[in-house]
Amino acid sequence: MNHNLKRNISTGYIYNFFLQLNITSAIWVLFLAFKGMSLVEIGILESIYHITGLFLELPSGALADLRGRKFCVILGRAVNVLSCILMITSSSFWGFAISFILSSAAMNLNSGAAEALIFDSLKELGEEEKYKKIWGQLAFVMSISQGIAVLLGGILADINFLYAYIFGTIVQMAALFISFNFNEPTINAHKAYKQAKKEKMLINQLITSINVLRLRKNVFYTIMFSALMGSLQTTVFFYSQQYFSDMGYTKTMIAIICAAGSLMEAFSSKYAYRIEDWLNFKGSILIISTLNILVLAGLSLFKKYSVIFYILTFVTGGLAFTIFSNYINMRIPSEHRATILSFDSLSFSIFMICIFPLFGVAAEHIGFTVTFAITAIAYIPAMIFLMIKLNKHTNAALEEN
Repeated sequence: MNHNLKRNISTGYIYNFFLQLNITSAIWVLFLAFKGMSLVEIGILESIYHITGLFLELPSGALADLRGRKFCVILGRAVNVLSCILMITSSSFWGFAISFILSSAAMNLNSGAAEALIFDSLKELGEEEKYKKIWGQLAFVMSISQGIAVLLGGILADINFLYAYIFGTIVQMAALFISFNFNEPTINAHKAYKQAKKEKMLINQLITSINVLRLRKNVFYTIMFSALMGSLQTTVFFYSQQYFSDMGYTKTMIAIICAAGSLMEAFSSKYAYRIEDWLNFKGSILIISTLNILVLAGLSLFKKYSVIFYILTFVTGGLAFTIFSNYINMRIPSEHRATILSFDSLSFSIFMICIFPLFGVAAEHIGFTVTFAITAIAYIPAMIFLMIKLNKHTNAALEEN
């Protein structure tokens, strides 16, 4: 059994490499624009993606806790392959909308399950203290994969968008094949599944997990902070494709910029645990928050150096991804892990539903420069509020312990 659980870690590296080898990630905005979609329609499509997540994220996490992490990971990859095929064959807004719905469902099925599978494998091996370092290494692999993906995607898109999407579909098929090599940790397969068999209700899993968050408010506000950070980086990442295109950059050049960012994200993820050990959790989050505001201000005020500020978002994203994941996982019970991690993704979706289309409308009417400035101003009070709440409840949790 120990051998199978250790194999989950090595399989996780390979699986996540192919999962993140999404060569359309840096060109989908340009692809939809090429297909005739406006920035407003693109924003609406992204909102449809996150609205789907709003309804499916928690149930998919509960399903992973009850039916199994491996089951949800495999199902998610199968659904994603269907989404890729539909993206290739569609030519209308509604065709793209259905593709985005399927893509969101696939991500929901994977989000809490894959992360919980790795942590619970380590926990059953008695090595959960290694999670922060291993998750940083996994994030390193994923960021390298993303860098390769956006570079290939940009080059292929300059030749023909269709080539990029066909290659992306083949890669997702490979991820589906690799996902069958995972083994279900018995910490989930026995404990949670027997409990589920006794209760026989998905809703009980959701309610119990929500109660866990209600009692652990430090985890709740950490999830809120994680979602806010993620929405900032994702919005900048996707809309900057059009931002750089408007500045005259070719798709290949945009891909090179994104690849450089992914490389920086890889190293920041890998060594995030050292930054946290040096600054502690709250100090790390304060630094990351400040840098994110500076990035938005820089994109607005110093267009000449916009590439540098853009790449900096990858650095802060890599740090936040690893540090938040470790903090949350170390403070939640295994039998509700996938559900609570799905709540993290759900919160991210809520932020994106609100922010992404508004950013698109603003950018189309008043330009990217002013929109970046407005976004920076809007994020400041939100980050201050969450920092105060997180500090309060982290101190309360320490006093209880």
